[in-house]
Amino acid sequence: MITIDRRKDLSYKEFIEKYQKPGIPVILENATQAWKSSLIFTPEFFRERFGNRTTWFSNKEYTVSELLDLTANSTKENPAPYPVKFNILTQLPEIREFMDPMDMNLVKPNWLNHKILKNKLGNGMDLHIGGAGNCYSVHKDAYDVHAWLIQLYGEKDVIIFPRDQEELMYPGKGGLLESRSPIDIANPDYEKYPRFREATPTTITLKAGEVLYIPSGIWHTTQAHGQNISTIIDQVNSSNYKAWRRDVYVYKKYHNKYRAILDYGAATAIGNAFKLGELMGMKF
Repeated sequence: MITIDRRKDLSYKEFIEKYQKPGIPVILENATQAWKSSLIFTPEFFRERFGNRTTWFSNKEYTVSELLDLTANSTKENPAPYPVKFNILTQLPEIREFMDPMDMNLVKPNWLNHKILKNKLGNGMDLHIGGAGNCYSVHKDAYDVHAWLIQLYGEKDVIIFPRDQEELMYPGKGGLLESRSPIDIANPDYEKYPRFREATPTTITLKAGEVLYIPSGIWHTTQAHGQNISTIIDQVNSSNYKAWRRDVYVYKKYHNKYRAILDYGAATAIGNAFKLGELMGMKF
C-alpha cells in the first residue's frame, strides 16, 4: 500500500523534485484555483452551454443533456453507460477558456501542447460524465503519459496500485491491451486471477476542484457513488519520454509494423527536438 500526500499551494519546484522525478502520485487540493473560473462546472453549466453536443458510445449517439439525465438517475444495480467520452480539444473546445491557465502552473513542460502532436501519439483530453455504479477498467494510461485527473463536479474514488505490482494486474498482450487489466475491481475473480489477492491498493476520494497527479506507469481505476464530472490532462516531457516512445512503437506494431517504425522514428525526432528546445527555453 502506498501513502498519497494531499497538498495545498504546492510550488512547481517542489512538485518536480518530490513527485514527478521519483514518480509519486499526489493530490493537489487547490490547483484549479489558478483558473479564472474555478468550481463552476456543474451539470447545469454543461446542460446550458453544451446540452446538444453529441458523441458516440457502443454504437449509440448521446447528447450531453441525455448523459446528464442518465447519470443523475444511475444506480449500482442499473448504472448509466460508461465511459461515454467527449473530447474537449475537438468536441467541446469552448470549455478551455474557463480553464485558463490550462496547466494550473504545474503541468509543464508538456510536449503534447505543441501543434505537431495535436490529437496524435497519445494526446487527448476527454470529459467524463459518470454516475453511481460507474467504474473504469483497471489500467495504466496508454502511451505512458502522466495523467492529471481533475474532478470538476461531485466526487469519486480512485484506486491506485504500487508501481511494482503490474504483474498482479494480469495485463493483456498486444497493443493497447498491454495497458488494460481484465480484473473487475468491483467483483474480482480470484480463481481466475489468484495473484490479484497480493495487490495492495490505496483508495482516495477525489472531490470537486481537486486534482490527482498519476505518474506514467501507475495502475489505477475509479469508482463513482454519485453523479460526477471530470477530465484528464495528459502530459509528456523528458521525465517520461522514453516510456512514451516505447508505447508508440508497441501499440502501433500490433496493427502495422511498418507504421510502427515510422511513428517510432517520428517520436524519436520529436523527443530529441523538444529536449533541446527545453534546454533553450522553449515553452510548451
